[in-house]
Amino acid sequence: MNYDIIIAGAGSSGCTAAIAAARMGAKVLIIDKNAYLGGMNTVGMVCPIMAFHSGTNQIVKGIPQEIIDRLATKGSTLGHIPDPLGVTSSITPIEPAALRLVYFEMMSEQPGITMLLHSFIRGIEMKDGQLTGITVTNKSGTATYHAHKYIDATGDGDIAALSEVKYEEGRPTDNFSQPMTLMFKVGGVDYKQVIAYMYQNPEQFILSKDYNLEDYLAVSGYFDIVKVARKNGDFNIPRDRVLFFQGIHPGEIFVNTTRVIKLSGISAEELTLAEAAGYNQIGEILEFFKKYLPGFLNSYLIAVADTIGVRESRRFHCQYTLGIEDVYDEKESTESIAVCAFPIDIHDPAGAELKWVRHKKNFCYDIPYGTMVPKKIGNLLITGRCISASHEALASCRITSTVMALGQAAGVAAALAIRKKTSFQELDVSLVQDTLREQGAIPTKADFNNE
Repeated sequence: MNYDIIIAGAGSSGCTAAIAAARMGAKVLIIDKNAYLGGMNTVGMVCPIMAFHSGTNQIVKGIPQEIIDRLATKGSTLGHIPDPLGVTSSITPIEPAALRLVYFEMMSEQPGITMLLHSFIRGIEMKDGQLTGITVTNKSGTATYHAHKYIDATGDGDIAALSEVKYEEGRPTDNFSQPMTLMFKVGGVDYKQVIAYMYQNPEQFILSKDYNLEDYLAVSGYFDIVKVARKNGDFNIPRDRVLFFQGIHPGEIFVNTTRVIKLSGISAEELTLAEAAGYNQIGEILEFFKKYLPGFLNSYLIAVADTIGVRESRRFHCQYTLGIEDVYDEKESTESIAVCAFPIDIHDPAGAELKWVRHKKNFCYDIPYGTMVPKKIGNLLITGRCISASHEALASCRITSTVMALGQAAGVAAALAIRKKTSFQELDVSLVQDTLREQGAIPTKADFNNE
């Protein structure tokens, strides 16, 4: 069967792309290896979502905000709240299980969207420098699907790699990518004891000034306790701190503390090693919690993410490469299709440290359309965390709110390119920007200043 657009990857970027394109009348096929939609926010249990705001300005709206609104109707988000850690302007706590429902609801409402889950990309077909088909393998065997335009939202750029678009991995010095993390949820936590300890030992934590922990509990710290536990042989994870966030329900936290280094997210063998390491680390962390942290005596494991979270793998060469200067200098672009307000957040690829790079707390920058457009293939767009960016810049733009915005832009661009019968390279970016504005999205920094 032929489609207007085929989207590989049904994570946060792929789903917003599919919804945006279908609302413009496109016939869309979206393919994913998992059993449900949402990618890292559901499969990987990555939450809270970060950086819908720059200061008090909301810089990500449109379909991403619709998703949050739907979660709110289910009582499955606390909405946008100030970031207790002071890393970014706002965070958005969510319940990942409910997000699965929201994505299925929104996709099912669009008759132009066909979903194909439990399916792996096996190969591609190309003719005269253009993609002509994608072959998948699943329980039914193998099948090839055809479309006019293609969007790679796999996170790892599987379609782009098969299409021989040039890419890089990791930091230039040793090609190590940022560490992987296996998220998990813990219950039975006594918030009051945790908060009391934090107020008594503020030097052990990263915390925004004057933030009231009773409003929402976020923890980045226990530095001294981690050092003691490491000396005692009770904390052997290559991390210098404990990181967790309050869940939607009382006594629950989402733990972002496992760390698997020096392994590749695009190697099945190394991913297997990473998953095993992640589970072993969870066991160690649970024991550490009970033994060392006030408020965790009666804590227990509720759930583990279905897959380890990959922060970085392939970064492709496109018409424009986002660099550290774009982020740090808050660059504006006449061809912007999304705005990001998250700092350069580098988890040491070979060590235990976490570093934030920015020159002020409230900042944002434009992401040009060209970061999604390969130089030679006229009917392929790349969206999500594998756009064209340096190792440092990707450490900023890889976050959920940004890749949601990029996905909506990719879906709009694909639908417009079909209407105009043009390549992605020749598409008038102003048309993409105008359509995004009509859809309630914010494609440039200048937009929120004019609201």
